[in-house]
Amino acid sequence: MQGRYVWMALAAAAGWWGRLESQVPARVAFDSAAYAWEAGRYPEALARLERLLTGPQRDTLLEPIALLTGELYHTRALAPDGSDPRWSRDGRRLLYEIGSESDRRSVLLDLGDAGAPPRPDTLPGHAAAVSPDGAEIAYLRPDGGAVVLRAVGGSERTIETPGILGLALVYATDEGPPHLVAASNPSSQMAEIYEIGSGTARPLAGGGRVTGLPVPGAGGHLVFTSGESGVAVRAPDGTTRVFGGTSPAISADGGSLAFLARSGGEWAIMHARMGAEPTVLTRSAKPLAAPAISPDGALVVYQSMPREDWELFAVGTGGGEPRRLTHEIQHDIFPQFVSGGRVLAVMGEGRHRRSYLYDASTGARTRLFHNNTVRTIAPEYEWAVRPDGDAVAIVSERDGDTVSPERGLYLTDLTSRVSADEVLARVRAAARAEHDLRERGTKLFAPVAARVRGLVREVSSARIYDYERALFAFGSKHVTRPGNARAIAYLEATLRSFGYEPELQWFEPSPGVRSANVVATLRGTSDPDVHYVVGSHFDSVQEGPGSDDNTSGTAALLEAARVLARHPQAATIRFVWFTSEESGLRGSKEYVRIAQQAGHRVVGALNNDMVGWANDDRLDNTIRYANAGLRDLQHAAALLFTDLITYDAHYYKFTDAHSLVDGFGDVVSGIGSYPVLGNPHYHQPHDVLETVNHRLVAEVSRTTLASVVLMASSPSRLAEVTASRGEGGAVEVSWKPAVERGVTSYRVRWEDGRGGAGGMRVVRGTSARLAGVPPGATIAVRAIGPRGLEGWDWARTPPAN
Repeated sequence: MQGRYVWMALAAAAGWWGRLESQVPARVAFDSAAYAWEAGRYPEALARLERLLTGPQRDTLLEPIALLTGELYHTRALAPDGSDPRWSRDGRRLLYEIGSESDRRSVLLDLGDAGAPPRPDTLPGHAAAVSPDGAEIAYLRPDGGAVVLRAVGGSERTIETPGILGLALVYATDEGPPHLVAASNPSSQMAEIYEIGSGTARPLAGGGRVTGLPVPGAGGHLVFTSGESGVAVRAPDGTTRVFGGTSPAISADGGSLAFLARSGGEWAIMHARMGAEPTVLTRSAKPLAAPAISPDGALVVYQSMPREDWELFAVGTGGGEPRRLTHEIQHDIFPQFVSGGRVLAVMGEGRHRRSYLYDASTGARTRLFHNNTVRTIAPEYEWAVRPDGDAVAIVSERDGDTVSPERGLYLTDLTSRVSADEVLARVRAAARAEHDLRERGTKLFAPVAARVRGLVREVSSARIYDYERALFAFGSKHVTRPGNARAIAYLEATLRSFGYEPELQWFEPSPGVRSANVVATLRGTSDPDVHYVVGSHFDSVQEGPGSDDNTSGTAALLEAARVLARHPQAATIRFVWFTSEESGLRGSKEYVRIAQQAGHRVVGALNNDMVGWANDDRLDNTIRYANAGLRDLQHAAALLFTDLITYDAHYYKFTDAHSLVDGFGDVVSGIGSYPVLGNPHYHQPHDVLETVNHRLVAEVSRTTLASVVLMASSPSRLAEVTASRGEGGAVEVSWKPAVERGVTSYRVRWEDGRGGAGGMRVVRGTSARLAGVPPGATIAVRAIGPRGLEGWDWARTPPAN
């Protein structure tokens, strides 16, 4: 959902809806643009927004347009990779971690001068902390066996900690050295707090064993979670009181404590002034979690689960009934207070969370972070609120690349809003990108468009529902459950009814457990030795029937296979229903092993997983790709032949697509849910049939069908492209002939990496000579087949000097 709540449910928080009420033409004009955006008619929406931003109402409409198209607040990149961001107490310095687990280091960023670029200081250790007065930095030596104390701009001293392994450091009091959280060995689940002083580390009196970092409270108090008994509050005199509970949160002024307690089947949110007895703020038979307390200690916001998903509630520490802040079908989790009476919280599951700001009084919601694009998602992973509440450090894959190990570190400034000119530039850039995507897609599909339209019309949501209902009746389809074998038999029988001779690839996913992939082959008419794989896993977790994960993908693939059964394409298409995805991708790994052993030439693949859950009226899903050519092909398939709205992410980890990439290279794409893993029923017993949108599954089936028809009709990516710069600067390019029959010529060009291209030529052989290729450019080649069908991906190589 890229638009609806950004412009409707957020209106009250922003305050602009009332202003638009008195300016009816402006409101009507914006509504028209916003509804076009919601429907996925992005060129129309962007054109309307550009007119509004160049008209007399631009200042009135700036905020809603900014929120519809991306961010309202300025965000800047701090580092290309980082994790575990944390602030110094004065908010002038930000610490974060880089490197692998075995080579972890802390980086200190000085952000005190708003007009200067951040100055990174990489420390020769990890888990660094800054003293409250900013005069000292402490960090752990790489082996965890010593604490290093560095005076800012001065000397260092090392305190050895023999026999214990340092895990974290925290300055828990306003004066004095840091406290060390350490364990006796790396595998220990418990740790202890140590005081660093006089050249030694000694256990903190009254500390005991802990499961998290100690947090300073007012008056020299120290709060931590005691591993044995609950929430511990240590007074300055060393006495410690322990209260049954977990998840302590302390107000910014240090004077109030909130935590979660549970007794029998009942949860409670507890509150106490620092050093005093706690009282119950609210009780519930429903699960509660993650309390956060306002800076002045007057309000607690927490998670509750009224049904299947977490929602946010607020309760005053002075008494009164709890108020519900959120009403979103996805999880709303991890509340933190920021400035202005607002709460930062995040939405969704672990692989695609997104941050929002909530008015603590009304619950009105404003998007916090985005990458300001129409199509590419930006998963977020960590959020650190600056002590003054006016800025948030965010760890995100802002570019949508979830495959590379790097995760960028960003800073969103809640005091700095985007300007009308900046939003206008954003809208124009988005319009150009959208026009280019649609123009290229239309040209790519043009030779087969009429044929594809006829095929996608045959897809039936009623048939898809019948497949889903039958599979749902088998219950859990985990490899250890009877439903797995029943599903295999059903898939085999259904495919036979379509006219296929299905292959069952029996194997043992685990000792003593037998299961099978189910494979239906549609042999190619002119290139039968060129294979495309289209897959979905049919198994589920043990706990539930897996209606979205992944009966939805299973049914979409069945319908695509039915429609194509009597319409073979030039290349061979192998429809595969993988088993044992939920047990370590073992079915797809077995398929790859068999295909490689048989010498199959697999040149492209699609894999769909979790495609049926919708969180609103939009029919939308995410293209999860390893190959940018297939990404754009699938966008075009959805745009031209279906009602599906598509986003994208460079994403294949933890899915059967990972096995396909490992076995066949990066020639893989496919469709998964939007938001990625936003479904609150994911891997739960309540992932049941009534949570699936069957029209959405049908649109995915149509998109898959259109995609594979073009793929199997077009030349695949070329191999063995080489380029070298010769005398006079010209570049000599050569490549291996296309594997498909009927290829008549090849298109060659250079690309400068900044969106520019040149030297476009069409040649009939397998070599070319390009003049005027700029330094640093990449050479790109693709084949042109029968009816002018061009390859769906460019083969690229940099020219050798």
